[in-house]
Amino acid sequence: MNDTSHQADETVLSPVPADVKAAPTIGVMEKGHAEVTAVGAMTLDGHHANFAEFQESYVRHYIGLADTKAAWTFAIASGVLVYLFGQSNVRRGLLSPALSLDYALLAASVLSLCLSAFFAFRVVAPRLSSPSAEGIVFFGAVAEKGSAALYVGEVAQRKPADLTAARLKHCYDVSSVCSKKYASLKKSIWFGLPGLALALLYMLTQAA
Repeated sequence: MNDTSHQADETVLSPVPADVKAAPTIGVMEKGHAEVTAVGAMTLDGHHANFAEFQESYVRHYIGLADTKAAWTFAIASGVLVYLFGQSNVRRGLLSPALSLDYALLAASVLSLCLSAFFAFRVVAPRLSSPSAEGIVFFGAVAEKGSAALYVGEVAQRKPADLTAARLKHCYDVSSVCSKKYASLKKSIWFGLPGLALALLYMLTQAA
C-alpha cells in the first residue's frame, strides 16, 4: 500500500521537461463547428459619413453624365438610320444585296449604327438590382419591407456607423452600375464613329 502511494506521488511531482513546456498548444476543433474571428474591428466615424455623402454625389454626377452622352449618341445613330432607311436606293440596296463597294459601305454603316444605338440604349436601361444585397438604402429592398413603419423601425435600430456602412455599400453597388454604363457608352461611341463615317462615304458615292 505504501509502495503504491509513493509511486503515485513521484508521478505527480515529477517535473515537466522544458522542451515540452515550450511546445505550442494544439486545439482540436469540434467536428461540424467553426468560428471566424474578425481581425481588427471596423470603426466608422463622422468623417466616413462625410466621405459617403461625397461619394454618393460623385457617382450620381457621373451616372447623369453617362446617361446624357448615351442619349445624344442614341439620337444621332437612330437619326442617321432613319434618314438612310428613308432613301429608296438604300432600301433597294439592303433588300437586293450584291457584291459591290456600295453595298459593303451601306451594310457596314447600318450594322455599326445599329450596334451604336443598341449599346447607347444599354447605358440608359434601368438596372434594378443590388449586388451587395444592401437592405436599407437600395429602393428595391426598401420597397419590400412591407410598410413604412417597419422600415422606419429597422433604420431606428441602426447605429450611426451601421448607417454609414449601408451608405458605403450602396455606393459600391451604384459605382458598379456606373462602371457598366461607361463600358457600354464606350462601345456605343466606337461603333457610332465609324458608322457615321461609312454612312457619309456611302452618300457621297451615291451623289457622285
